[in-house]
Amino acid sequence: MKKIVAALLMIPSLSMAKGLTLSQLIEKAITNNPEIKIARKEEKISRYQYREAIGKFFPSINLEYKKFSHSNVPEMNFSFPPLPPTSFPLLEKHYHDLQATLTQPIFTGGYLFYNAKLKKTAETAQFYKFQDCVAKVIAEVKKDYYTLSEAKTAVKIAEDYVKAAKNHLRDAKAFYDEGIVARRDYLEAEVKYREALEALTKAKSFYTIALEKLKTDTGTQEENIEVDRLSYKPVNYNQSALIKKAFQSNPILMALRKMKEGANYGVKMSYSQFLPKVSVVVGYEKTDQYPGIGNFDETFGVLVIQMPIFEGTQRYWKTLEAKENSEKVSLTFKQAKDKIKLGIISALSRLKSAESRIKTAQTMVEQAKELLRDSKERYKAHVGTSTEVCDAIAYYVKAKGILNSAIADYNRALADLEYLTGGLPAGQSPLK
Repeated sequence: MKKIVAALLMIPSLSMAKGLTLSQLIEKAITNNPEIKIARKEEKISRYQYREAIGKFFPSINLEYKKFSHSNVPEMNFSFPPLPPTSFPLLEKHYHDLQATLTQPIFTGGYLFYNAKLKKTAETAQFYKFQDCVAKVIAEVKKDYYTLSEAKTAVKIAEDYVKAAKNHLRDAKAFYDEGIVARRDYLEAEVKYREALEALTKAKSFYTIALEKLKTDTGTQEENIEVDRLSYKPVNYNQSALIKKAFQSNPILMALRKMKEGANYGVKMSYSQFLPKVSVVVGYEKTDQYPGIGNFDETFGVLVIQMPIFEGTQRYWKTLEAKENSEKVSLTFKQAKDKIKLGIISALSRLKSAESRIKTAQTMVEQAKELLRDSKERYKAHVGTSTEVCDAIAYYVKAKGILNSAIADYNRALADLEYLTGGLPAGQSPLK
């Protein structure tokens, strides 16, 4: 009994549970979206690679132990007449060798320096790529949200369509049963009602697909998602100003700038291969390889100068590769700027087109509403036809659908502009 009472007490709280809002969906996407998770890992990897490059400036310490067993060893032969010839081994057949060395690079022709610079620029570039990934996912979630809102309103429009068509079918059937109208009016009304049911089925399918798309992009399976009815707030953006802002603030362009800088360091690294390398080695060795001495140990210091002379043209091709990579990044940067410019022009054009459609559709909705009311009154007064009513219903539904799609397109275009520009100017958001 107590369990039943507890279950009944829970019913109001469940019915009053609110779904996820747009801001909450964005937070979940940032946490759960797989693309963002991958980008975050790549950012960490680049950070570790930079630290690895810094570590190469420090000395390396090695401890090495060897155990030797020779089948034969060199011998020293000598004789002192009248004694017979005598020989003794120069090395023990079985001995061990323990060696500890510290190697400190002194001069590498700039290789270590440019390598660290390259890795640092790569780390910064990856950070901007991560920002771009987050911004792209946020834009996609927003567009999913706007599409879901559009789909929800489309379902409501379709339900109103079914309701209006059903009411007209009822009136047409009543008039037909009374012999006031021809059978054609009744059949036409029934066909229109079936069309309305089909439109409702499509609208519900559209809503289901939009909901699943939003859940996938946010990485959540929450059933309750709170979708507000879309509205639009007129904005006045200057195309040149948006492009200029994008060239300064777009994360992918900032990443490519750093990659271009890193590619230049890569060219300098390739030139460093032709310079000598200097290092200092300090060590300690202990061994019992010398016969008759026992354990022998020593400390030593070595100055090592390495000058590469010929390596099969490897350094030459490595230099050409670095130069080509630098030019490739420059071309990629230019291509990205062109694409972003085109994207802004396209999104701004869609924004203006959607705004114009909204204004037109708002007038269409009012006119279609008035036409439907007049057509119904005329039909009930037996001075209008069923065709007029059916057409008026269709016009009204179409006008509301155009308005709904136009507002959704407007908001989706704004989301694209926000992503491409790296954030729209403050105070211009269409949503509260």
